[in-house]
Amino acid sequence: MGVRPLSLLIVFFLFIVVGCSSKDFNTFDQEIFEESVPLLLIPDNPEIVTSVNCPTFVQSESTCTANIAGTEVTFVAEGPDASGQINIVSEFGIIWATDINQKVKAQLDSDLGISNQVTCSPNVRVAESGQIFSCMVIDPSGEVHFFVADMSDDQGNFHLRIDAGN
Repeated sequence: MGVRPLSLLIVFFLFIVVGCSSKDFNTFDQEIFEESVPLLLIPDNPEIVTSVNCPTFVQSESTCTANIAGTEVTFVAEGPDASGQINIVSEFGIIWATDINQKVKAQLDSDLGISNQVTCSPNVRVAESGQIFSCMVIDPSGEVHFFVADMSDDQGNFHLRIDAGN
């Protein structure tokens, strides 16, 4: 559907980035790891991942936090193992604006019997109730209408309402 879950295990071989600078795989660069996390969590839009915070790896598993499009999420970083490999395990999902565009268009086209152009923003949100996409709808006559898609769950379902502020 509209949610692309990140609950799969993301495997990243940090020995390429961190460990290869040293022949000793026990050398781990925490700063480089944290700088790599955005690309691991949201490969298509890593710039929306901010404030990554992982405790120093003194254990084999650490709970970390990151801010994605204004929402704090947690994930588990496992490792590094003897070869320098770090596994990232996340349990949150992501909702992309392109998926919301399609759903809003389908709903409005069906309800109104006309073909609309729909553009929603921001590009991505964490899949959870309460997240909001702002949508601009252009009808066939060129008139612009503004809607808000309020996420009602973590599966990409939403309530569509007219944006009274525009």
